[in-house]
Amino acid sequence: MALSDIIQRRDWENPQSVNIHCLKAHSPLASYRDINHARDGIHAQRQSLNGQWKFKLFDAPEQVEGEFIDVQFNDSAWGDITVPSNWQLQGYDKPIYANVKYPFEVNPPYVPADNPTGCYRTRLTLTEADLESTQRIIFDGVNSAFHLWCNGDWVGYSQDSRLPAEFDLSQYLTAGENTLAVMVIRWSDGSYLEDQDMWWLSGIFRDVTLLSKPKQCIEDVFITPDLDACYRDGSLSIVTHISAPETSQVHVQLFDGSQAVTEPSIARPHNRRIDERGSYDDVVFQTLHVREPQQWTAETPNLYRVVVSLLDAEGNHLESEAYQVGFRKVEVKDGQLQLNGKPLLIRGVNRHEHHPELGHVMTEEDMVRDICLMKQYNFNAVRTAHYPNHPRWYELCDQYGLYVCDEANIETHGMIPMNRLSADPQWAHAYMSRYTQMVMRDKNHPSIIIWSLGNESGHGSSHNAMYAWSKQFDPSRPVQYEGGGANTTATDIICPMYARVNTTVEDEAVPKWPIKQWISLPNEQRPLILCEYAHAMGNSLGNFNEYWDAFREFPRLQGGFIWDWVDQGLSQWDNDGKHFWAYGGDFGDTINDRQFCINGLIFPDRTPHPTLEEVKFCQRMITVALTQQDKQQCHLTVTNEYVFRSTDNEQLHWSVLENGVEVQSGQCTLAIDAGSQQTVDIALDFQPKADAKYHLNTDICLISATPWAQAGHVSATEQFTLSNTSSLTLPKISILSAPQLSEQGRDILVSNLDKKHQWQWNVESGLLTSWMVDGQSQLLHAPEDNFFRAPLDNDIGVSEIDNIDPNAWVCRWDAAGIGRWERECVSCTSESLSQAVKVTSTFAYHHNGGVQAITVWTYTLDNQGEMHIDVDVTLADHLPPMPRIGLELALPLPSDNTTVTWQGLGPFENYPDRLAAARFGQHTQSLDAMHTPYIFPTDSGLRSGTQWLNVGNLECTGDFLFSVSRFSQQQLTEAKHTNELTLEDKIYLRIDHQHMGVGGDDSWSPSVHEEFQLTDNTYRFSIMLKPRHN
Repeated sequence: MALSDIIQRRDWENPQSVNIHCLKAHSPLASYRDINHARDGIHAQRQSLNGQWKFKLFDAPEQVEGEFIDVQFNDSAWGDITVPSNWQLQGYDKPIYANVKYPFEVNPPYVPADNPTGCYRTRLTLTEADLESTQRIIFDGVNSAFHLWCNGDWVGYSQDSRLPAEFDLSQYLTAGENTLAVMVIRWSDGSYLEDQDMWWLSGIFRDVTLLSKPKQCIEDVFITPDLDACYRDGSLSIVTHISAPETSQVHVQLFDGSQAVTEPSIARPHNRRIDERGSYDDVVFQTLHVREPQQWTAETPNLYRVVVSLLDAEGNHLESEAYQVGFRKVEVKDGQLQLNGKPLLIRGVNRHEHHPELGHVMTEEDMVRDICLMKQYNFNAVRTAHYPNHPRWYELCDQYGLYVCDEANIETHGMIPMNRLSADPQWAHAYMSRYTQMVMRDKNHPSIIIWSLGNESGHGSSHNAMYAWSKQFDPSRPVQYEGGGANTTATDIICPMYARVNTTVEDEAVPKWPIKQWISLPNEQRPLILCEYAHAMGNSLGNFNEYWDAFREFPRLQGGFIWDWVDQGLSQWDNDGKHFWAYGGDFGDTINDRQFCINGLIFPDRTPHPTLEEVKFCQRMITVALTQQDKQQCHLTVTNEYVFRSTDNEQLHWSVLENGVEVQSGQCTLAIDAGSQQTVDIALDFQPKADAKYHLNTDICLISATPWAQAGHVSATEQFTLSNTSSLTLPKISILSAPQLSEQGRDILVSNLDKKHQWQWNVESGLLTSWMVDGQSQLLHAPEDNFFRAPLDNDIGVSEIDNIDPNAWVCRWDAAGIGRWERECVSCTSESLSQAVKVTSTFAYHHNGGVQAITVWTYTLDNQGEMHIDVDVTLADHLPPMPRIGLELALPLPSDNTTVTWQGLGPFENYPDRLAAARFGQHTQSLDAMHTPYIFPTDSGLRSGTQWLNVGNLECTGDFLFSVSRFSQQQLTEAKHTNELTLEDKIYLRIDHQHMGVGGDDSWSPSVHEEFQLTDNTYRFSIMLKPRHN
């Protein structure tokens, strides 16, 4: 078929043209020519066609050179492109990021006339011997639709960017050199079904493989594991589809490594059937029984290998296929999702396939790194949001142990109504094809315990049809789907997104009940697993522990999948060579949702966010409780939350801290069966000091390395405050003379007797303008009231995307002028006391003609060089909850000491509603490490519960929260990327009395819980500052 005929057909604007001439979907095939090769997974008859292909991008399909499909076409002037890749990241076209809106006019099934079209050409050489076998080409992923030619002949067409398209090339190939030509179209009717929250990228982005199979071959294998009623003995039901005479035989055997576990099972089809739809493939049904097999779970990923071989009538070997299998049984039973008879708690995350340089191309190294990180941070499940992943991903999840919710490549988020296509019979075939082909490809993976019908497509007849087909074809797995309210008849699991623990989310279309209430609705017996929750956008994840308290309390609340795993930033460099992570709008894409793709728990380069520490703590598999303490010992109860394994590879390491410094430590072996507890007694062998604070830390550590972590890896932590009954001692009171007080013009001067410490206030401004110690300035900027924070993503909400939400925190703060108030010094007075000098400054803050706040600063200075600051804050009644109540000053940047040491919660960033994982102690970090480089710059680096702090040339004492940074709040507010920040030669020290929570139930509504909002009208706090090494 000529290219002109293809253009006229316009398959890419026809929802009925899902694929043409593609082979039936099936489990992955390798075509081993020997049973032992199949058992060992070697010498598969698969040839990779990845590499350098010739490439040219055209503005539309109609502009493609018609001769490019011909063998003789001269492509020497074309560029080279790597396959697999996204062409937007190879110097062609531009990436587009949008969350909801389609990046083109919505007029299904039609797409824009300006439709970038990438043409690929490559050559492959075959021998006469090769042609004796069937040659199939497999495209594992092409976005969004493509036509294929071989040696000038049209082969077929396919869409659905996340599933394989497989064609039989045998009739087109010749001995010697062969030419493949592929025309990939950026926009197709399939794009309307792929409106996921990710980058719109195009091209051949997954592997291309040539599969050689004999003429008589295995076409598909479906292996269903099962356990008996006692969950002890196992069986494998094996259905094999063959293309071979009905006299052929199928030989099946199970292996554990190189050891055969079962005797061979040999069967013939004898069931050829023909009805009004045509003939069926020959199918062979076999069952293998195994006594007490090692069961597969995410905790114990025990795998066997099934080898399925095709023999001719005389028993001669023709071909083998092999699959890793796990014995496990998935059920929704007694209102719970159960595996092998035991309820699960899903510690899950949504994961997009994203690489900062390669886009949607994932290497095996990337996949392994993601899985290891997930396991290290106590995840046990992943949702393939929102499409089938690379085939290798599932094999690795089988191997390392992760539960998988496998999701169809269907999302119509930008449709109005959202179910417009889901309820349209014209699109039913496209829906069904996407779902059934995913199931057919992935059906043999033990890690897949849930099928998902897709995401955010409303609820329509197509969902009901997919659900019904799934329950008929594979009743061994439950099906979930959130659309239409999360609890329709098309889901076995209540799977809402962003439902909260205790409050109703008022949504006009589909209100979301609190999860505790949802499971109590009349006649509702299904388990609840949040398909998305805890929106981890930037500095977020407040109140995450509240979800986990509920999950542990209510058996039918079985966890959820955090949104989401990785920031979808793309590596870019500005004109000065500074690196930054790009997001929507950075490539000239005018329809975009800016940084809404930046909502991962890890940065694009897989560096963890501080939020991941909170996740790790809340999701810990082994918990420790302090049940009793006396002077001699502590009694601990250690609970093993693993469902299927004992603590045979864990030790408990403990330490006692005195004022944050370790004074005693030890360790003990844990021997706790799954779901059981152990009591641990720790003898206390130290003499408590009066007025000292004592804490007990516990760490659960791996004894031996695992495939996903090194020996010594800490999987769980706890901290307990110990009581100290030692008698208090009264501090010695020294009688000191007061510093000298004087006035010079409009300045107040204070100095101690030896002139080592000198302070100066300007009476008109009321500010401390100078603080000198031994002739060296302690300050670069005077201490000032600080009510503002550089807005977090959760503060901004949707206000910066395409509308202004007056209810967003940033809009409410802006309307109140917070951060822009005009300061007036009402008074600045001083007085000399018997042992100190007191300076009092009163400030009024004005906005729009009214007084918004009054603060009174009282400085008390003694001859030792200590400066005590008491601050009283009174706020106007009409103000919204404040971002923070505190002060800010700037210190000189020392040349020899850029570390920060504090006694308080740490060591990582923590905020009032996200500090469950933080531990009290004495912590030291570099100055640079105190700033978190969020891709969209915001306030960061807060540490809570601080008793004292050493930073720069200053020591601070009190009870406060703090952050230090070399970036001003103005910079952090105005910058949109990290490369726009400029390090300053000073240290900004922000000391907070109180700081608003970060929120995180979602990122588009004010999600900070009331108890973490600053709603009082009056505040009072104190801080003591003195020179470091005084």
